Amino acid sequence: MAIHDVVENKYLIKPGYLVIYKEDLHVYGVLASGVFVALCDERKKYSGCCFYLYPNSYKSKDTPKYGDIAVSHLISKMKKEGSSLSDIKAHVIGGSINDKNDYGKKNTDKAIELLKRNNIEVHSEDTGGRLARKFIYHTKTGESMVMKVHNVRKKDWYPYC
Repeated sequence: MAIHDVVENKYLIKPGYLVIYKEDLHVYGVLASGVFVALCDERKKYSGCCFYLYPNSYKSKDTPKYGDIAVSHLISKMKKEGSSLSDIKAHVIGGSINDKNDYGKKNTDKAIELLKRNNIEVHSEDTGGRLARKFIYHTKTGESMVMKVHNVRKKDWYPYC
């Protein structure tokens, strides 16, 4: 899959986006209550990723901004690429909680529910709490780095601000 926003093997994933990339790529982003799910095919050495903001679409808007759509579609795409679910390990990041709503917990619960339903092992999870996260995920190795932050600033979204 060609991604036009890849610059120097880096890609800033935006909410509602899915990425399947078989080359060497660092996917990065900023999360609060939203959740990033990466599926790494350890045998074929590639990954698929999604970033969503809400747990359920309730069939009103079937876009990957909703976890039920994003994760299900990502699993389907990985299978179409020839991945066996037994070779896939999941990484789940985000889902911070605030006083205004409980989207963070619901988003995390949705990812875990769908992964378990498809017998996909959660290899790493960095979710919950009250802090936002900045992350980098490597599509070939399945390695990630997460930094918890107190504030998410507009400049954290560069070059999309």
